[in-house]
Amino acid sequence: MATKTPEQQRVMVKEMSWDPITRIVGSLGIHTEIDFTNQQVLKCYSTSMIFRGFDIFMKGIDPRDAHFITSRICGICGDNHCTCSCLNQNMAYGVKPPALGDLAFNLAETADYIFDHAIFNDCMANVDFCEQMVKETNPTLLAKAENTP
Repeated sequence: MATKTPEQQRVMVKEMSWDPITRIVGSLGIHTEIDFTNQQVLKCYSTSMIFRGFDIFMKGIDPRDAHFITSRICGICGDNHCTCSCLNQNMAYGVKPPALGDLAFNLAETADYIFDHAIFNDCMANVDFCEQMVKETNPTLLAKAENTP
C-alpha cells in the first residue's frame, strides 16, 4: 500500500457555496470545490430556483429570431441573452464580423454594462444601504456612521 507524502497529505480541498446570491431573478447559487494547495477549481456549477425554459420554447423557432425572443425574457439582463444568441448565431453560421463591427458591438456592450450597473446599484442593491433601511435593520451601524467624522 502506497503512503502519501507530507505534501499530498496537506492538500487543502474546500467546498464553497454562495447560495442564494440575491438580487438576481431566481436566486442564483454558485457551488465550488477548490484545491487551494494546487490553486485549482475542481468543480464549479450554478443553480437557480427559476426555470425559464429557453431550450424548450425555442424548439422549432428560426435561430435567426433567437436574439429578438431571448432578449425579452428579463427586464434587467435582456442584452446578455441577446448577446449570447447573436454570438451563438455567428458561431453556427460561421460569421466573423469585420473589425469595425466588433468595435460597434463592444461599444454597445459597454453602454449596456453601464446601464445595467446603474439599474442594479440604484434600484436593486443600494436600497439595502439607504438610511431608512439601515435604521430598521441595523441601528447600531447607523449610529456608528452618524458618529464617524
